[in-house]
This record gives sequence, structure tokens and C-alpha cells, in this order.
Amino acid sequence: MINAWLLVLISITYISILFFIAWAGDRHPGLYRRRLVRTHIYGLSLAVYFTSWTFYGAVGRATQEGLGFLPIYLGPLLIFVFGAPLLRRIIYISKRNNTTSIADFIASRYGKSQSLAALVAIFALIGSVPYIALQLKAISMGFNVLSDAGIRDYASTVAWNDSAWYITLVLAVFSVLFGTRHLESTEHHRGMIQAVAFESVIKIVAFVAVGLFVGYGLYGGFGDLWSKVNEADLVGTLTFDNVEAPAFITQTLVAMLAIICLPRQFHVMVVENTDHRDFETARWAMPIYLIIASTFVLPIAAAGLLSPAASAADPDILILNLPILAGEQWLAILAFLGGGSAAAAMVIVCSVAIATMVSNEI
Repeated sequence: MINAWLLVLISITYISILFFIAWAGDRHPGLYRRRLVRTHIYGLSLAVYFTSWTFYGAVGRATQEGLGFLPIYLGPLLIFVFGAPLLRRIIYISKRNNTTSIADFIASRYGKSQSLAALVAIFALIGSVPYIALQLKAISMGFNVLSDAGIRDYASTVAWNDSAWYITLVLAVFSVLFGTRHLESTEHHRGMIQAVAFESVIKIVAFVAVGLFVGYGLYGGFGDLWSKVNEADLVGTLTFDNVEAPAFITQTLVAMLAIICLPRQFHVMVVENTDHRDFETARWAMPIYLIIASTFVLPIAAAGLLSPAASAADPDILILNLPILAGEQWLAILAFLGGGSAAAAMVIVCSVAIATMVSNEI
């Protein structure tokens, strides 16, 4: 285990870096005028889709359903590769109408119906609150898994020492400082988007680092890992044995809709789009990001199933447990920061998107 106060110090340092990136983005918007930089920031910001549910949950699900984890990656990949004309059209129409949210966009297709916009905003609010709570719980869970047991037990008995409470306060302050603060509802939150793009880099680096460690740190390569999976007769568990075709197809379709309909995803892809030409880079950057991330889900899940100590715990924390059990504390901290980034980016952007809808439509 890692000393809780060291983990707090690392977390504060990381959060301070995020605040600095966001502050610099707001104070020096000239960076956004450089198209090459802007397109890459925009492309990375779309990875706000990659939440703690994806970072932790995909591995946990793979240990139980094998390739059943794929729909959450496959859906958006199919939309970006084959549905680009549709996304391009949505961006074009939204820019022409100065759209501020998905509620505003849907209402504009039906004569700017205020009641419809309010109804969409209410549904988005009801659906987003538990999802935000899940992200906060994931950050708190990561902290508790890594921190030493003494302080963790104490924290569980004293309400004001609950790490989730302080995480919520920090993310709320960040959203207020770098979210919607001006009268112009269609303003671009450059600082916030740059911070989200930075978090996208951290979470993919962390995920890949743990994946490579599993392959070449715990085993003699991915071939060796797969041979151990064969010996343990786990091939079926990690492939198609527990995958039901109707559920797989349905979940893929839902994931395809999510990339358009999720308030946070619509916000970064459409509202925060500065130039419609930026999408041409992003439409390939996002699938590449998803492919890289999904490549390491099965190896991490396989290593977890092969480890008696790791498989005995919650499968959703395998990406944290494997480095800890191997004594690689700094890799575990990197994984914690990756999971925290996945959750924090979603909470920040979703909060701003929902706040915009509630303020404008309700």
C-alpha cells in the first residue's frame, strides 16, 4: 500500500497542473489560433468519452464476459469511421444556429420548441447525476485501494474525511472557474478543453503502461501470456463463451447513439468545435485512441484471472491491483491518475453541459 498523505500530495500536484493548464488556456488563447495545435487538442478532448466506466469497468467486464466489453469501444468507432457525414452535418447545423447544447439542437429541429428543449434538459439532468456519482465513486475507490488500510478505515467512519467529498469540491471549483462564466452562452472554454485534452493523454498513457507491464513485466511477452491462458483453459472465458449476440448488438447500437446523444460528448464535439475542418483530424484520432485502449483490455483481464490474489478482489480494480501486487507502486499511482483523469474529465464537462442546459432551457 501507498502512504495516504503521499497520495494526497501527488493528487494535489496533479490537480494544480490541471488548473495551470486551464488558466494558461484562458489567458493565452493565441495557442488556439494555430490550427495544428487546435485540431489535436480538439481530437484529444473527444476522448472525454473514455470515463472510469471504460478505464476500470472494461477490464472488470472482460474477466466475466470476455469480448463482451467491446461494444463500448466498437459503437463510437463505427460512428466516426462510417458516420462522419452525419457528424459533420450536425456540427454544420449547430454552428449555423449557434447551438449551445444537445437540448437546444433537438429543439431547433422542431421550431425552437422551448418545452421540448426543457424536456430534453430534464432527461439529461436525471440521467447524468448518477453517472457523475459513479465517476466520483471511482476516484474515491482508487484512492482507497492505493492508500494504507489505517487511514482508509478511519476515513470510512468520519464523514468529513470521505475522499469523495473533497474530490467533489475540487471538481466543482474547477468547473466554476473554467466553465461558463460569461454572458455569451456559445463561448469556447479553451482552458477547460485543454485540461481535458491533457487528461486524455494521461489516461491513455496510464492504460498502455499497465498493459505493457502485464505483457513484459509479469510475463515474457503477450505470446507467453496467451500460452498461460491456454494452459489455464481460459480462452473461452476471455473470448466468446459468455457473449450473447443480441445483447452485443444492442449495446453496440446504444454506444453508437451515445457518441452523439451524451451531453458531454455533444458539448466537446459540437459546441466546442471552433472550425468545422478540425473534425477531419478528430474523426481519425478518436478511432485510433479507442483501438489503442481496447488492445490492452484482454491482456490485463487475463493477467488478473491468472493471479489468485488479484482475481479474489473486485475485478474492476485489476488495473490498480496488478501493479500493487507486483510491488510497482509508481505504476499503480500512474494508473490511479489515469482513472482519476477519466472520471474528472467526464464530471467537469458533463457539469458544464448540464448547467448550460438547465440555465438556458429550464
